[in-house]
Amino acid sequence: MSGFLRSSTRRNGKVSVTVLPLGKTFELASGSRLLDAVKLAGDIVTRHCGGRARCGVCHVTVLQGGRGLSKVRKGESDRLALIGGNTLRSRLSCQALLGHHRVTIEWVNH
Repeated sequence: MSGFLRSSTRRNGKVSVTVLPLGKTFELASGSRLLDAVKLAGDIVTRHCGGRARCGVCHVTVLQGGRGLSKVRKGESDRLALIGGNTLRSRLSCQALLGHHRVTIEWVNH
């Protein structure tokens, strides 16, 4: 796991996450999943995501703050390749953990 999640000072900090195209911004604890912000935004699609990188319905494009997120692991990379979204800024929000930098994401419609 990335070092940013092991530090108690960073883990307990709050991170701003903006969800587009809704334009809503939320404050979440460092170490939370991007999916938590999407759920707070009220997106119904996330109810179908089981959080295991198996479906791809929580696919987002990270517009800002991507380097502060957890690293892409093999399961996530494999799923992104299958759904045609394997770009440097594509993430599955159920797999991406927040670090300590502001993040802006946008939904990818399939």
